[in-house]
Amino acid sequence: MSDETNQSENTATAKPRKRRIIRRLIFFVLVGLFLFLLPVISETYFKCAICAMRQTEQRVTGAGFLISSWERPTPSSDWYQANIEPEHDHVWVRGGYAEGLNCFGRTAAMWQDSSLSTGPYSWLPLSRDKQIRIYQKSPDPQQARAMFLQLAHHEPDGSKAYAAQQEIIRRLDAWIRSDMEAPWPFEKF
Repeated sequence: MSDETNQSENTATAKPRKRRIIRRLIFFVLVGLFLFLLPVISETYFKCAICAMRQTEQRVTGAGFLISSWERPTPSSDWYQANIEPEHDHVWVRGGYAEGLNCFGRTAAMWQDSSLSTGPYSWLPLSRDKQIRIYQKSPDPQQARAMFLQLAHHEPDGSKAYAAQQEIIRRLDAWIRSDMEAPWPFEKF
């Protein structure tokens, strides 16, 4: 009878131990998934409306605390600095795309939303080379600069300023489609 008692006690203690191991395993799997799938850092991308330099900001997701920020020159920003203005205050325009990074720094989520954008400028089909060409083809680079600044931030829908922005975008788009061979579509800003 003592063998049967020992065996039943071993079986009785083995079941709770097995359950604890399974619970711990499930817990660690869930924590691992949480760390791997949950974005804890949001990475937001900006472009200078004047020279097209890039800026990236990393913030704690949800809390908004800035972790780091860095700027990255582009061929356009280098050209602008060398040919038009050696120094200027950047006008950062937020793009409509952001990423969420997990604890390991890997992309866990991506957001693309027009509400992330600060202005219609970020949606213009301007590559770095195209922005340089606009400066080069304009009769006065300061006019092109003023145009880019006018498009840097959304104006309220229905306002005169918004209608002016839409007209600038329409003219600029038509001029770009003509391979910038048509006359400069703006008199002054």
